[in-house]
Amino acid sequence: MSKVWAKQSDIVREAGVSLATVDRVLNGRSGVNVQTAKKVWEAIDQLQGQDVRTQKTGQKPLKLDVILPDGSGSFLNMLAERIEVLGETLKRDGITVRSHRVASFAPQKLAEKLREIGTTDTDGIAVMPLEDPFVREAVNSLCDKGIPIVTLVSSLSTSRIVGHVGPNNRAAGRTAAHLVALNLQGKTGTVGLFKGSHSLIYSDHQERELGFVSALHEYAPNLKVSSHWEIQNDHEEAYKHTCELIANDKDVLAIYSVGSGLRGIGQALIDSKRQHDIVCVGHDLTDYSRELLLNGTVNAVIDQDVDQEAVNTLQFLILQHRGSENTRAPVDIKTDIYLRDNLP
Repeated sequence: MSKVWAKQSDIVREAGVSLATVDRVLNGRSGVNVQTAKKVWEAIDQLQGQDVRTQKTGQKPLKLDVILPDGSGSFLNMLAERIEVLGETLKRDGITVRSHRVASFAPQKLAEKLREIGTTDTDGIAVMPLEDPFVREAVNSLCDKGIPIVTLVSSLSTSRIVGHVGPNNRAAGRTAAHLVALNLQGKTGTVGLFKGSHSLIYSDHQERELGFVSALHEYAPNLKVSSHWEIQNDHEEAYKHTCELIANDKDVLAIYSVGSGLRGIGQALIDSKRQHDIVCVGHDLTDYSRELLLNGTVNAVIDQDVDQEAVNTLQFLILQHRGSENTRAPVDIKTDIYLRDNLP
């Protein structure tokens, strides 16, 4: 990182933000939007009498591309914003981060975007891939051309990428099953499982589902997954199918949301007045899931560290050009279990 010698108190005064905000920007932590991060760096430029973006680093400028699914999912929007903030910071080191959003569950569009970026001056690509032949072929083709590719959140079955950054999703699914079993204490009934798609899936969803189903049989053999609902990570679809589940399955005791969808599931539980007798477990601590935890609609959320995910992904690509030696080891992102009582 470029050196910052201006006093934090002076940066606070010049930027018109709090000391805590300056500290977050300088230390690469979350909780700051792109516009505020820019304001802080502009204040630093002003105080230090130069634009640190133009400082000579003695290293080759880099252009990195990040591709994430589009949609209304809060987690992905948080991750995209975090990468944008980091990109603003990395400009000072001669690194440009270009962000792209591609339609979810659209493998051919993702493959096209990968090939399109491959024709540019990119020095590396980070992508959240679908497990699909079109996507895999596009990734392999770019790797063969010497373009380093890192997968994040969701992995891809190819050995040609330089690495993967994401949580242990099989363990996350097993943890969800354990939480459901603990909440239901030996009761007999059914569980509704909500996922993005039956056929076009991200590996993180697949691994979570496999972990959940196997662990549920182990921890609560009296509970059965009776239905699988496809919601395309859309909260309106999640709402509709939750209402259908409640209306058609009188034995339902729990709902597990594999990906996005807690916002719609929670609202359906509230509207049907079933929020206190159906256990609900899902992923990713967002503004919506936080509120649902607080009002008791959702019992537990398994969260992945979005800051660590964004930082490690970009660092992985940077090390391919500026590291003393390359690394291919996967980076496991830590997960946390949040209940209403231990929210950060």
